[in-house]
Amino acid sequence: MMTDILAVITIMAVLLFGAVEVWSGMAMLFLVFTVGLIWVVRKEYTQYQTTGPDKLLLITGLCFILYTIIQLIPLPLFLLKILSRHTFDIHNFYSFDESMFAQISLYPYKSFLESIQFFAFYIIFAISLHNFKKRAILIRTLYILLIFGFILSLFAVIQKATWNDKIYWFRELTLGGTPFGPFVNRNHFAGFIGMLIPLGIGLSLVEQMRSKKILFGFMTVIMTVSLFFSLSRGGIMSFVAGFGLFSILVIQSKIQQKKILAIALFFLTLSAYLFYLGIDPIVDRFYQTDITKEDRLIVWSASLTAIKDFWLTGSGLGTFLDLFPLYQPAEIKSIYDHAHNDYLEVILETGVIGFIIMIMFIAILIRTIIKSNLQGRTGILLIASVSSAFTMCIHSITDFNLHILSNALCFSMVLGMVIALADVNTERGRHPSTRTSSEPQSNSSG
Repeated sequence: MMTDILAVITIMAVLLFGAVEVWSGMAMLFLVFTVGLIWVVRKEYTQYQTTGPDKLLLITGLCFILYTIIQLIPLPLFLLKILSRHTFDIHNFYSFDESMFAQISLYPYKSFLESIQFFAFYIIFAISLHNFKKRAILIRTLYILLIFGFILSLFAVIQKATWNDKIYWFRELTLGGTPFGPFVNRNHFAGFIGMLIPLGIGLSLVEQMRSKKILFGFMTVIMTVSLFFSLSRGGIMSFVAGFGLFSILVIQSKIQQKKILAIALFFLTLSAYLFYLGIDPIVDRFYQTDITKEDRLIVWSASLTAIKDFWLTGSGLGTFLDLFPLYQPAEIKSIYDHAHNDYLEVILETGVIGFIIMIMFIAILIRTIIKSNLQGRTGILLIASVSSAFTMCIHSITDFNLHILSNALCFSMVLGMVIALADVNTERGRHPSTRTSSEPQSNSSG
């Protein structure tokens, strides 16, 4: 039930322009914290066994949040000078008081708000990690997300075909953008839909009823077509990477030949749709790209310079917008509130300390996946969720999808799916003759 509510909150966030505005973002965070509080008070986390990897991931995630809070604690200036000389210099230059204390974060208020968001993501990850161990709950949540993704894709394509310079045909773009669907930026639509596509493929493969297989497969094809026609280069490339990983893992796991044929059929059907509808705009989008003129490369280079100055402690979570103008080259005329690379941005804002914690989390995650058993229907769902997360990880190299609240909420849920399914399949691999409560006998759940 809790995960269903989180899925609905994610859907609401998407419909409210990705929840990037202050009022919508605060409303979604309030709902997430309310769900988290109810989950803790009702002690629902005690219903499922917590494994070693679960605990390690939860502790590692909590350590990252605690470090972002440490960035807000006023430190003696002599200590701040030792930890971060450039933060100390900036504080001395811009400060109007003679306080003997200062925070690591250059903008404590913004860092505090960002820490709250990370804590919300942590809540969603923790709830998903526990609840998705019961496959009936997971399947129901996937139904909700897939049906919404299909409807969202249809709406996005129809809105594009009847575009009147307004989202939902009434909301004007006050700051410009390249909208698609309810998102102001087409890359963020592609980031969200890109996570749902592998989940849709996985769900269609595990369904036992032929009618549902065809229905979910068709829905997934339509979502993929909408991603291509969003003309998001990062979205298209990340989809190719995610779909490639999905196909490789299915082949490596020696899953039934019918599953491999179904994946091939999906690819052929998608290709037929794209050629029928016309791929010229997609080809032109890539053909007209001149990598040497990409502002992103200049922004990344400037971000690396800034990282060298704040390498240990970082500049504070959420401070990129305030710090980057100090390093912004003259040829960059636009205002960049993000680095268009989530990895560079998190390293700049949290330093080596935050980066090490992040690497530990990723290492534990990968180790858990490698140790799991990719056989059976649960194995297919695990492959789908891993491919979904991988799609977002690739897209984050060239964009800032994880700073879009709706997309970050969905990504947190997907990470929970990965660990829940990996735990279930690891346990089944150790006790292959035992059916657990997470594997109910149900035709509807595949």
